[in-house]
Amino acid sequence: MPEATEPKIETVYLRIQQILVQARSQLPRTVNIEMVRAYWLIGREIVEEEQQGRSRANYGAELIDHLSERLRSEFGRGFTPTNLRYMRLFYLAYPLPCISAALGPGDSSRTA
Repeated sequence: MPEATEPKIETVYLRIQQILVQARSQLPRTVNIEMVRAYWLIGREIVEEEQQGRSRANYGAELIDHLSERLRSEFGRGFTPTNLRYMRLFYLAYPLPCISAALGPGDSSRTA
């Protein structure tokens, strides 16, 4: 390989390296934002299902217990009944305008 192309390759390599390092540094933040959205949406699903005219206390506990069992079998231990109740409370505590503002710009239909 001619020596003139070596500096160009090094320059391109360094630019690509910088892109990858920057992307990797943003990954935890991006994952956290998406998980907050997911937990809020899960809470919304639970609340909306509970509020379809059923006896709230009995049906809510039954719903959460059944969801927890199925979600834990597929997605792991993070979906205990307690955690699902926290997700429900999270949705109730933070209405859409608050959660959208906190998570920053993006497609609002993803949280609506």
